[in-house]
Parts: sequence; C-alpha cells; structure tokens
Amino acid sequence: MLARDLISTVIPILHPLDPGSRALRLMNEYHLSQLPLVLENKYLALVEEDDILDLEDTEVSLENMEYSGPKPGVLESAHFYEALKAFYDLKLSVLPVISRENEYLGVLTKDNLLAVLAQYNGVKEPGGIIALDIDPRDYSLSEIARIAESNDITLLSVNTITSPATGRLEVLLKTNRQELHGLLATFERFNYTIKYTITEEQEEDMLRKNYDLLMNYISM
Repeated sequence: MLARDLISTVIPILHPLDPGSRALRLMNEYHLSQLPLVLENKYLALVEEDDILDLEDTEVSLENMEYSGPKPGVLESAHFYEALKAFYDLKLSVLPVISRENEYLGVLTKDNLLAVLAQYNGVKEPGGIIALDIDPRDYSLSEIARIAESNDITLLSVNTITSPATGRLEVLLKTNRQELHGLLATFERFNYTIKYTITEEQEEDMLRKNYDLLMNYISM
C-alpha cells in the first residue's frame, strides 16, 4: 500500500501568517505535536509544538519562526514502510505527503499506519502465533512455509526481529489455525527452537483460571 492510499485530509494545515497560539490550539484539539505549514498548496515545514512553546510571545506569526530542522515528508508514491520508518526515526505525530512538485496532498497519522499494519499482519484474523528462535544463517522462509503447508496450515504473516544481544532471529508466524500441536511437533522434528506460542485457547484458559480464582476468593 502506498502513501497516497492512506492520506488523511481532516488534519488542518497552518499558514505562515497564523499566530503560534492558533497552532497550539489546533495541536491540542487534534492531540498532535506537529502540524504542516503550507502556503499556496506548497509544503513549507513541519511546525513543532515545543518550538512554539519556546517563543516569548505565542502571538507572533509562524513566518517569523526559524525552521532549521528537518522537513519530514514522503512522496505520494512511497510505500507505507518508508512512512513507518520516518515516524519511528523522527518521533512524528503526523507525516506530510507531497507530490514530486512539493504540492501538499495531506498527512499520514499513526492511526492510519497502525490500521494498515494490522491488516498486513493478519491481526484481525483468527489463528495462533508461533515464535521461532533461529540463527540467521539457518533462516529459510521457504522451508518454514513448506513445513506449515505440510500440516495444512497457512501463514497469514511472517515477521522477523533480530536480538541486539545475541544476533539471533525471532521469527513470528501468524497462522490460520488455533490447533498447532502437529505443526509444533514438525518444527521440533526439524530441530527448530520454539520460543513461545499464543492461541485463543490459551487466553481462554487463562481467563477461566482467573475467574475461578476470583470466585474462590469471593466465597472465602
């Protein structure tokens, strides 16, 4: 999915003649710490809440502020992964989307990106999760997928995280099944290390145990 598919047009823009107080009011109203500064549909800068709060007079117009920092933005044709990286690296609350001619098209918000990330990771789909602990040299997605398919299980998403302490991979598999005993046994037969598993059945068992403990406590 590309940035242009996730644009939000409900977030207001700031004009260079706007006073800092208006920017602060809008940021507070929309629960944001940044807003784009736009003139004649051209993206100028991303105004920071902290920079306005540092002003002696918040009624001064935004055009009189200095904007020496980065000018975050992504092209409309950028993949949402690029936008996600910008949010993480620059600690953004919004990210302007622009054309190649620097025309302002709208912004991406954290909610936009979280929603699409959840879709791509199959969060809404029922199914269990398996985390494998793997040496990077032994990682083979094709083999992992083949093992899952041999157990008639589909992998809805696969994500990897490298441990900075050990350099090993945690491979997170979201499956389309709750019953994973056969798949786990196959992974172990191929010498895979199972780090942990999560299924709805486990969550239900935990809720049931907590409920029983609460009822026992109440009846004492």
